Amino acid sequence: MEGGAVSDARTLTARGAARRTVLLDAAIAVVAEAGSARLTHRTVASTAKVSLASVTYHFSSIDDLRRSMFERALQIVDDQLTETAATGTPDELPRLAADYVIALVEQRRAAVVAMQEMIVAAIHDPALQSTYHAFHHRLAELLSPCVGGYRRGLAVAATLEGLILTALTYPGPDAEDLRQLHAAVLDLINRLRVEPPR
Repeated sequence: MEGGAVSDARTLTARGAARRTVLLDAAIAVVAEAGSARLTHRTVASTAKVSLASVTYHFSSIDDLRRSMFERALQIVDDQLTETAATGTPDELPRLAADYVIALVEQRRAAVVAMQEMIVAAIHDPALQSTYHAFHHRLAELLSPCVGGYRRGLAVAATLEGLILTALTYPGPDAEDLRQLHAAVLDLINRLRVEPPR
């Protein structure tokens, strides 16, 4: 009997976590489609096709919803970074960085738009700042061996984010736009590339 109760509790926890992810993905869709000003419990409920009570159960305040949505968007972007990094070696970092940028623009567009919206919001919201800074510093650390140190890694990470933001202003980059973006990232990192000491 006790084993069944534990199993039921785990199932509910897993179910609750899955519901929360669905709601956060709906929040990302709202922000990607209409901007962060449109993010409310009601718009998330409508997008996720669930009751308003379900959203308020998981996110008691709009600040909690915003912060959690930002964390989810960054997690999607960070997962893409991990996935792309696994496809090559550190020697291939320029190509990997270019592939990463293209994957974000093509495959993770909604999460990246939501992330950009929340970066702007973080200027005025300290609760969002630490979440963004952790991601930005991780990207800089990954880039730093190739570009000559952590400070340069920070600059390159910021430049990549600027290139991504610019690409997002186009309604749907075509193959030529994506080719040029890939080439621009390759060129940027190859120009700054520092060969590791042997």
